[in-house]
Amino acid sequence: MRLLPRIGRQAVGAQAPGAGALSPSLLLVGVLLAAPLSGCGSKDETRTLEPVQLGMSSDMAPIYDDDQMQLYEVKLPVGFPIKAPTAAEQANLDSQPVAPYPSKPWVEADDYDIQITWTLSNLDAEDHNVELLVDPWNEFGRYWPGMEVTDAQRGELQPNLSGIDVLFELPGTKGGRESRRHGTLTVQDMKELAIDFGTVMNIIANAPPPDPNAPDEDPTVTLVNHAFAVGNRSYNDPLSKPYIPGVIAGLTGVDIGMRTREPANVALEIVIEVVDKGDSKVISRDSKDAPIPEPADYVTVAYGGAM
Repeated sequence: MRLLPRIGRQAVGAQAPGAGALSPSLLLVGVLLAAPLSGCGSKDETRTLEPVQLGMSSDMAPIYDDDQMQLYEVKLPVGFPIKAPTAAEQANLDSQPVAPYPSKPWVEADDYDIQITWTLSNLDAEDHNVELLVDPWNEFGRYWPGMEVTDAQRGELQPNLSGIDVLFELPGTKGGRESRRHGTLTVQDMKELAIDFGTVMNIIANAPPPDPNAPDEDPTVTLVNHAFAVGNRSYNDPLSKPYIPGVIAGLTGVDIGMRTREPANVALEIVIEVVDKGDSKVISRDSKDAPIPEPADYVTVAYGGAM
């Protein structure tokens, strides 16, 4: 598994994309606060978190520019209220490594449900194409897409896919069409993201050999992008199936963001619901339990490493 040291949020270019865009003047950040719990059953409890807002300004610099392509991107780390294990519990997990993870996961994907409702808003008069980006965390690391070499001789790069990566047309405010898009990343979508991330970690840990018929292509990058492609689902994907772990670590947060290929004034708002399914892994309202910390290690197939 390729792990990068934690990268500062002012990095640009081949480092963590979007990190350089995170300046206070460009972001409207909502603080995650718990709404009152509402029961979903005899055991299930739901926490609905306050809205989280992210903005992109047209005066921001591109995070990547090769004179042919410019990428403008902002991202925001959002942790879920998942209880951390005690030292004794972690020691017990460390004694039971489960591939591809260095230890048995404290939380698994079926321990709780996550749903994210999102709204993308175009604040400009002209239309924009905007990518919604969601990159997963688990207790072992966070995914960083980075860049893929598409033409080594010319030095051409393209961004790898995020865990969830969907392109939307956002009409302008004066075009007579709705300038907002709304949607939901369902419980099933988020479970799929957890499975895909575990699959990607397994692909990286067990990198396939190069294809002799395509020596310039990195099969690991190809498989990782395939696993994360939104049109591919783990239950009917023969390419990914051999790499799906038997145990799927639960999501502990996401890096959520937006990308355009031109300057734009756009905004993203999300609302997160987390449902504890009876395993008491979700921190209850007013609890003093410590949450799982934001992961410090990056999992990536990106070109350039930690340049």
